[in-house]
Amino acid sequence: MSNLESKLDALTRKLYGRPADQVTDAEMYQVLLQFAKDLTDEKKEITGDKKVYYISAEFLIGKLLSNNLINLGVYDELEEILNKNGKTIAAIENEEPEPSLGNGGLGRLAACFMDSIATLGLPGAGIGLNYHFGLFKQVFRDRLQMAEKNDWIEKNSWLRKTDTSFTVEFGGGKKVKSVLYDIDVVGYENGVDKLHLFDLESLDESLVKNGIDFDKEDIEKNLTLFLYPDDSDEAGNLLRIYQQYFMVSNGAQLIIKEMKEAGYDLYEMDKHVAIQINDTHPT
Repeated sequence: MSNLESKLDALTRKLYGRPADQVTDAEMYQVLLQFAKDLTDEKKEITGDKKVYYISAEFLIGKLLSNNLINLGVYDELEEILNKNGKTIAAIENEEPEPSLGNGGLGRLAACFMDSIATLGLPGAGIGLNYHFGLFKQVFRDRLQMAEKNDWIEKNSWLRKTDTSFTVEFGGGKKVKSVLYDIDVVGYENGVDKLHLFDLESLDESLVKNGIDFDKEDIEKNLTLFLYPDDSDEAGNLLRIYQQYFMVSNGAQLIIKEMKEAGYDLYEMDKHVAIQINDTHPT
């Protein structure tokens, strides 16, 4: 039994009390999720004198399991181990929910840039929002298309909650608090960058009724419910502006915080920070 196989067997038994050939594909997905996160923790975060921050309303990152296993250099050996136990990565991937953080070319571009930055070994971070229900999930009932919330966030996921939180003030005396979640961006045979996703501390998922309907005016509870909420009325237009302001305010506060922690002079930000704005949303 190889070292990798021994580690996988030990983790499978620790989580489920059974060997790999006796767990379900859903259980094995949880094993591989934790296994990949443990291996990622052994990687160093990419650092340097100058860091690029990629601010985008969406990151269409797709399912991460195979990509991370490839970049960690263990995909081929793990595939052999799983096959030996009557399993395939393809079947296990079917159990993985796809992060609903992006929708189209803009989000895919952002995800590709983040992969490239990490693979090239450049210090970088993505900055966006942690949408709980994405754009929507398409379902069919009685031959009719229906839209439902895409409830993709599970108890155990690629998201890692951090201790970072900021206050964002809006006009009219409104202010909200954020909480930051990170997703590791593993470079191919390289270190790790971060995708920083800000969430609303006071978010209330119970606001969503009848598919994807919700109170668009209650910004203290709804800001990170959906990607691109309906903006066909004034409330929706304002909500999108609040979302974008929430994103860039948190991003700016994070950049300043990291500069201060590194001991840099804020008047020399240009020497240590490059900010890439992805399309008009963060502008």
